[in-house]
Amino acid sequence: MVLVSPIAPVRLADVLSSCLLALQAEDNPLGLSPVKKAAVLLVDGLGAENLRENSGHARRLMRAWRRRDLSADSGFPSTTASALTTLTTGVRAGQHGIVGYSLQEPVSGDIINHLKSWSPLVDPATWQRVPTLFQKAQALGIPSLSQGEPRFEHSDFTKAVWRGSNFAGTGSLTEQFDNLRSFFDSHDSALGYLYWPALDRTGHASGSESDSWLHRLEELDGWVSELDRLLGPEEGLIVTADHGMVDVPPEDKIFVDYSSPLLEGVQAWAGEPRAPQLYLAPGASLASLVAQWRELLGDQAHVVTRQELVDGGWLGPVDPGVVERIGDIVILCVGSLAVYHSPTASKMSAAMVGQHGSITQREREVPVIPLGAWG
Repeated sequence: MVLVSPIAPVRLADVLSSCLLALQAEDNPLGLSPVKKAAVLLVDGLGAENLRENSGHARRLMRAWRRRDLSADSGFPSTTASALTTLTTGVRAGQHGIVGYSLQEPVSGDIINHLKSWSPLVDPATWQRVPTLFQKAQALGIPSLSQGEPRFEHSDFTKAVWRGSNFAGTGSLTEQFDNLRSFFDSHDSALGYLYWPALDRTGHASGSESDSWLHRLEELDGWVSELDRLLGPEEGLIVTADHGMVDVPPEDKIFVDYSSPLLEGVQAWAGEPRAPQLYLAPGASLASLVAQWRELLGDQAHVVTRQELVDGGWLGPVDPGVVERIGDIVILCVGSLAVYHSPTASKMSAAMVGQHGSITQREREVPVIPLGAWG
């Protein structure tokens, strides 16, 4: 059995929760000092190893990071839908229930892509199972502002993950800075969230070692000084991420055709190429399929059953209502590998260079960079 091992002193679940505790002048896992206003800037795809390897392109970020040299474990699955929910709820995937980029809804058998529409299969208010930290702040009389792309303003994911906050759709990070400043100026105490997706998208398209990705990193680095100027003496901000990225060359991509014996008894395929989740039909031979997958992938992946994944602690404590959402077989890629289901793989997904979703340190470790009063 593959057991989860910690790769950082804190978890991504501790980041926003520590900010809220700092607003209450209470001890917190990050050791943040008391402030009047706090925010998190989530940079999609900014893995700790990705940043270290390209430190010369991010000198301001690195200078700020080295003050405390703190990283967090984003957990499994190391994918945006799960990690953002972990950030905004303060609990891991086994409790909040977003246990994959996509998964099979147990009753209907349909596949839910968490970054697309969930309706009418599930209700966002209950599919994501726990109160958000924004709701907890609201109960304390602390207003929250969350920001992201306009197209997500009324999405099911936003309804589930940012409930309790005022969500503003924005077109640029500069606009988010301006909105945060106005929001902070309007309240005695406040909690903010900002989001920048460009680094992740560039990594998917061109790779996390590409010139295009480095250009995006340099762009982000240029905003660090602006952030420091934005924040007052009793205002703190944490720059962090949801996951890192592994570049997968074409020769390391495996495509499984519909007629393959590896799909015998498989009625649904979900997850993502670095962490596929296979759901079996009643009567299918679980042991036989696991053995076939292990023989094929060797040391490039851990092939585990649902029970092994739960027992191994990869999802944290798993609530009973979440267990049935997990695939009967889960493939955890550890080498430079991606596994595709040919009948359902999109051309865009098959062409992706930078990928994530699995259990490696490169995918799970994210930087925690304090600025403002915490810098």
